[in-house]
Amino acid sequence: MYARPALAGLLQTILALAYPLLVYFALGVVSARALGFALLALIGLQLAIAAPSSFAALSRVFGPLAGAIALASLISLVWDDPLALLLTPAFVNAALFFTFALSFRQSETVIEALARAQVGELSAEERRYCRRVTAIWCGFLALNCAVSAGLAIGADRATWALYCGFLAYLAMAGLFVAEFLYRHWRFRRYVGLPTDALLKRVFPPDSS
Repeated sequence: MYARPALAGLLQTILALAYPLLVYFALGVVSARALGFALLALIGLQLAIAAPSSFAALSRVFGPLAGAIALASLISLVWDDPLALLLTPAFVNAALFFTFALSFRQSETVIEALARAQVGELSAEERRYCRRVTAIWCGFLALNCAVSAGLAIGADRATWALYCGFLAYLAMAGLFVAEFLYRHWRFRRYVGLPTDALLKRVFPPDSS
């Protein structure tokens, strides 16, 4: 019963991670129109195999990415222009930026919602920390959007693929790891993650 949603999620994850390299190599072989058609077909396949019960969850996780790729693919299919495909990483970062930024107007930010889902109730200090982390991610996403768009418009495709397909992921992973370690140093709160055993040795829990 879990095969269909798992396969849909796997396909979307592969598409998300491999998209820049896929576009880079595919545009050297086929036209932008043909690639746009193929990407739309792949998104259609993902929708077809996704179980109705998991559709809402998949939409929340992969909605901005799938929407950006679908829009860029449709534009490329109609006008046979690769620029929209190259701008897709910028579109995704812009969508995520607005999702994070607009959450400041809600009762809890995106980061706070994720933290509550993992650890439960948060202290006032932890809530303030979550707002600051949300602001940091907003800055990162805005910068990444600008760089991705600039490379799509003004750089060669190899440079675009290197940044969007590797360097941007590396920077995102570095920010995530740095925040993860800093959070455990500051709050010493452990909730059963696989990394807890190691981090408890490095950052012992507060005994008070």
